Amino acid sequence: MANFNTHLMGAAAISGLAATVLVMGSAVPHQAAIGYFVLGVVGGLLPDIDLPTSVPVRIAFATLAVVAGFLVVFTFGNRYSLIELIVLWLGCFLLIRYGLFTLLDRFTVHRGLVHTVPMAIGLGLATTALAFHVFNASVIHSWLCGTFLAMGFVVHLLLDEFYSVDLFGKKLLKSSFGTALSLGSLGQPIGTAALYLAVAGLFFLCPSPKPFAEFVMDRDTYRGVTQRLVPRDTWFPGFLRRITPSGLSDS
Repeated sequence: MANFNTHLMGAAAISGLAATVLVMGSAVPHQAAIGYFVLGVVGGLLPDIDLPTSVPVRIAFATLAVVAGFLVVFTFGNRYSLIELIVLWLGCFLLIRYGLFTLLDRFTVHRGLVHTVPMAIGLGLATTALAFHVFNASVIHSWLCGTFLAMGFVVHLLLDEFYSVDLFGKKLLKSSFGTALSLGSLGQPIGTAALYLAVAGLFFLCPSPKPFAEFVMDRDTYRGVTQRLVPRDTWFPGFLRRITPSGLSDS
C-alpha cells in the first residue's frame, strides 16, 4: 500500500486542484478554499486511523484534537467566559486524542470497515451535518466541507489500490488488491449493515443537497476557469513589477 507521504501529497494535490478551481471561478472566498483544502488533506489521512501504532497517525490525531478544540472555542467564543472556553477546548482535546483514539485502537482492525467507501461517504455526511448544525455554515458551504473530506478519503483508498498493482514484479496483482477500495466486509456483516444504516441516517441529518447540486452543475461556477486556462496576452503580467524594488523598476 502507499506510504504516509504518498497519501499526504496525493490528497493535497487533488484537494488543492479542486479548491483552486473554485477560487478561479470566484465561486468561494479564498479563506473558505483554504478550509476545504485542509479538510481534503485530513480526509486523505483518515483511512489509516485504524492503525494507531503508526507515528504519523498519532501525530495526525493530536493535530486533529488541537484543531477541533479551537474550532469549538471559536464557535462559542461570544457566549462563554475565558475559563469556560478553556474547559471546552480541553474537554474536546481529551475526547478526541484519548477517548476516540482508544476506541479505535480497541474496536478496529487495519483495512477493516474504516477503510471502505461507505465510511468515506459517512464521514463526509457527518462533516456536512456538523458544519451546518453546529457551526451554522450555509448549505453549499456545509456540503463543500463534507465533499472535500470524502474526496480526500477516496483518494487515499484509490492510492492504496493503485499500489496493490505490481507493475514491475512477476505477479500483476498483489495479495492486498481489492482490500482498499471496498464497499464493506463479508467477514463483518453486522458491522457493514450498521455502517450503511449510519450513512442513511447521516444523510437525513444533512441539509437538502439540492442547492449544492445546482451549484456544482451551474456553468457559472466554472466560467472563470474556462476563461483563464491560458494567458490572454502576456505571461504573469505585473509580476516583475511587484517583486522588483521600485528604484530598479523605474530605471
